[in-house]
Amino acid sequence: MKAHIGILSEELQRKRILAGVSGKYKTMPDEPKIWFCSLSSLGKVLSPENLALLQTMKNNQPESIEKLAELSGRELPQLLIVLGRLNGLGFVELERQGKNVKPKALFTDFVIHVDSTLEARINAA
Repeated sequence: MKAHIGILSEELQRKRILAGVSGKYKTMPDEPKIWFCSLSSLGKVLSPENLALLQTMKNNQPESIEKLAELSGRELPQLLIVLGRLNGLGFVELERQGKNVKPKALFTDFVIHVDSTLEARINAA
């Protein structure tokens, strides 16, 4: 499954949210669900190491975070931080299964939207 990621400044993201809450702006069905302020900030999250981690989850479907640490060669404390961040941003699901937590990559393919028409719609709202 592909994640649609949008790039908008913090100011425009704020405007978009406020216009949506007030009913002046309606989200389009094909609009991104995950937003970043810059390509640079997105690049920090979707680093080559984190992309490899997502692919490892998809290909191996580890039953626990400990197994993912073993498969990926990452230290458990560092991996927990990365998974927490990826989970918070909506790229990973962490499913409790008894005593274990099963990590699942929700996305391994990405479409990046940098759209000036969206900016115009937000500013018009």
